[in-house]
Amino acid sequence: MIGLFAATAAAERVAGEVAVGLGTDAVVVGRPLRPTLVRMWPELGTAVFFMGAGAAIRLVAPLIEGRYTDPGVVCVHDGYAVALTAAGNPVAYQIADVLPDCVAVSTSDFIGASPVDELVEALEAAVDGDLTACGAAVVSGDPVRLLNPLGLPLPDLPGNLQPDNYETEWTVVIDDRVPTVRPRGNVLRLIPRTLVVGVGASRGVPASAVTEALGLLESEHSLDPRAVRSFATVDAKAGEQGIQSALEDWSFWHSERDGCVPPLALRTAAELAAVAVPNPSVTVAEEVGTPSVAEAAALLTARELGGRAELAAPKTSIGNVTVAAARILPSAGPVGDDRFGDRA
Repeated sequence: MIGLFAATAAAERVAGEVAVGLGTDAVVVGRPLRPTLVRMWPELGTAVFFMGAGAAIRLVAPLIEGRYTDPGVVCVHDGYAVALTAAGNPVAYQIADVLPDCVAVSTSDFIGASPVDELVEALEAAVDGDLTACGAAVVSGDPVRLLNPLGLPLPDLPGNLQPDNYETEWTVVIDDRVPTVRPRGNVLRLIPRTLVVGVGASRGVPASAVTEALGLLESEHSLDPRAVRSFATVDAKAGEQGIQSALEDWSFWHSERDGCVPPLALRTAAELAAVAVPNPSVTVAEEVGTPSVAEAAALLTARELGGRAELAAPKTSIGNVTVAAARILPSAGPVGDDRFGDRA
């Protein structure tokens, strides 16, 4: 239903002319306006006010709850049909077609350019694909499929950006893994920073060896390097130049934040020894004082960052370097076997 709210007799005559042009879905609402608006608000598709924008805003402000559930709001005044909310854009253009010399003025409800931009900001995600084109499709009302296999909590999204949209031109995938099978059509990948990479290495390890080991997380475990939020190791390795140089090189190639190196969390051997891991080593325990460096450091740091974690990649070794990755999990959801990382 389109409700037409007029504050004066003259405005009511214009509203009647508009109602004829909009069709049977349009209704001219009688006065007093405020109580009628409150009563009709839940049933309205669009509310059109024949008055100044300031007056219209004061009427609707107490009723606004959410941009995906509220009616569209349009103000018709001084030769303009101004959409005060994005949902009112279509009706503003219809009114401009009905009234002579009336100009439609559209608007956007989004802090960014589109709901997809806001999703990127909320997730602090790296982007792989054409963000502008996908955002334009969402804003124009095209159905876009949203895949969120990690179950990350998301902000409110419009009805045309949902997981049950099929056979769409665009698919948005939120995942910290490199896809092995791409959906059909255009794909926009959003890569959230959900991973903590643990690193263990022998004394004097060269940077090239650490770099090669880090590469295994992508080549063998399909983890996207742009998803790394932090690195972690035992404090005894704090001075290893090979590790520091490898992380700087990693950031040069993979960081979307001006090459900024994710932090390197340093854990004591006692802290790491208290973490249950699936692949402990007696040799490592004798040399370092903890049966695990890479797995334990990754899990412990991920838990501190997010509360719950799982191993996204178990310890993987090459030469004298071992790496592992833990995934920070959403705080809500059913909890399963937590022996090796609070897996949900």
